Amino acid sequence: TDNLNINYRSDMNSNLNSLISDKYKFLTGISNIFDLSFSPGIVKSYSEQFSFTYTPAVLEWLSPRFSYAPRYSWSRDLSTVVDPTADILSSNDFSATFTLSLQKLLDNFYTHENNSSSNSRSNNRRNSNSRSNRNQSSTDNNKPFEINNPYAKTFLKFLYGLSQDISNINLTYKYNTKHNYDNITADFEPGYNFRLGLDSSPINSEDILNELGTASNQILSYSNYYYDEFKISTSVQLTRHLSLSSMEYRKTRAKSFPSNTFHTITSTESFLPLGTNGKDGFPIFKYSINLTGIEQYWRLQEWFKTITISHAFNGENSKTIKDDIIEKDDFSRTFSPVFGISSKMKNYPINIKLNFNNTLTITNTGTQTERITKDQITFSVDYTKKSGFRIPLPFIRDFEIDNEINLRLDLNYDNTSTDFSYVQTDDLADFENTAFSKSFGIKPTLTYSFSKYVDGDLYLNYVLTENHTTGKKKETNIGFKIRIYFESFE
Repeated sequence: TDNLNINYRSDMNSNLNSLISDKYKFLTGISNIFDLSFSPGIVKSYSEQFSFTYTPAVLEWLSPRFSYAPRYSWSRDLSTVVDPTADILSSNDFSATFTLSLQKLLDNFYTHENNSSSNSRSNNRRNSNSRSNRNQSSTDNNKPFEINNPYAKTFLKFLYGLSQDISNINLTYKYNTKHNYDNITADFEPGYNFRLGLDSSPINSEDILNELGTASNQILSYSNYYYDEFKISTSVQLTRHLSLSSMEYRKTRAKSFPSNTFHTITSTESFLPLGTNGKDGFPIFKYSINLTGIEQYWRLQEWFKTITISHAFNGENSKTIKDDIIEKDDFSRTFSPVFGISSKMKNYPINIKLNFNNTLTITNTGTQTERITKDQITFSVDYTKKSGFRIPLPFIRDFEIDNEINLRLDLNYDNTSTDFSYVQTDDLADFENTAFSKSFGIKPTLTYSFSKYVDGDLYLNYVLTENHTTGKKKETNIGFKIRIYFESFE
């Protein structure tokens, strides 16, 4: 159908060494393929894969899409000759995606003024009243849920205008499973409930070891793995110059249940850590804020062509639970940048960038907490000048060469500090500073491009560092790079 797509694939690998003395036996078997005595030799591996994709033609404002892809594989253990064994694996991926359009949703209840006015003008041009009535009836049937209450329409008008500034809201849910069984009897064949991922066990028995075990004392092992993920993302144009983009909230959970070790649960979530150990925070989406048009204020347009201010946040909570005991509860927070500004000069080819970044990593192990804080400031100014010259040549056209000069100055400052506490505390004064490092660097660079085939850099790099182990250190180096590009002609 147009909305449902199903695919199936099967692969098999066989060893035909037993037929090497009778090369025509295999061909004879193929001519009578429905004979139950037909054998493709010793099967080494077998796999099959399904794919189900369903896109319902309903709820246009939501655009739902569902996908399920179960995969099954069987492989023989070639090291076992007596009482042969095999490994089976059922791996299954399910996903559901939705694209929510608020504007399309409101279209079911509200007709925008531009649309309604155009419809009115169209109706006025009609000379027949009966045609107008039929057109109005058709319009009503297209929007059976349209609200005509004047107070409700005023509120819907406000929501409709707001929806034009909000991008589509994308929602994604994933659920993946893996069920692996090793060293089972080679002649065991599971049913399609296991192959399609509907059952986590290939048999309906609690005594799996005895049911699937072998007589050659092979150790049967199995593991069940489950993973689910939820993600929602969108962007908002708050004003003409202010945008809130890359908004995303993500939460994942992975559960592993092996037969020969502890079961483990690992989860991650978009999070803003607060407090000394980060646990006082709350879930929040990551985001990026951009403010343009600053050059329009305070007469800055006389010197600057564009000025943009930016700010971005990303945080996460990662937790590991082993046998119902929290083994790890870590947090991370990144402002990249906390504050950033980029600008272009109006009358000169000069670009200026300034960024201040802050990163915090919190590691909780038992009652101990480690905090690593990093502050970074980067500043750069570059000036670019393009020119060219012409080389006169006799009897032929003059040879024109384009060149470009770029002057760039980079300043960098990094400050990293590690604080450690052996006990749980809410006071940062109880933490002990165990490591630190500071660095300051300045690097002027001259880049010259001689046509599109040759360019080079000449730079000076001065770096001053200090840390808790080696103390202060200075480093200065001068270098150059030359690049020559070759082009092949066919």
